[in-house]
Amino acid sequence: MRHIKPLFFLLMVVFAFIAQAKDQGLDTVVRKTVDSAGKVKFSKSGFSEAKPVNKHIEPAVKVVPPKITTPKVDIYYASWDPHSNKAIVFFRENHVVVNAYDIDLDPEAAARKKRIDPSFSGMPLVIINGDVIRGVNEIRYREALAMPLK
Repeated sequence: MRHIKPLFFLLMVVFAFIAQAKDQGLDTVVRKTVDSAGKVKFSKSGFSEAKPVNKHIEPAVKVVPPKITTPKVDIYYASWDPHSNKAIVFFRENHVVVNAYDIDLDPEAAARKKRIDPSFSGMPLVIINGDVIRGVNEIRYREALAMPLK
């Protein structure tokens, strides 16, 4: 029994040190990490000894598609006029939406046409995005619509 007391005291001291080490976070834990090259490393702290690699990440570039605007096209015409029909056919074949005003059927449209261009009595009067074009002129129509010339 005499030899048990010192052994018991020694075991108590050892367990006290172990408990104190655990309380201070000094317990040893081996962690497994994989670096960017795919190499497996084991460490006590959980972090590899290699310094972290700073990768330059390019900021994402936001691509904004160009805004497609439809042209504003007004045509003042007379249904009996062959030149007016030729202009209307041009816009229809090129898939251009127009606001068509027949001056024979709409007296307000006739008055607007007179206010827009008082000196022009011919047909048709075409307004493309504010550009006033007298008569049938497909080249001017294409230029005003920003269409390729044929």
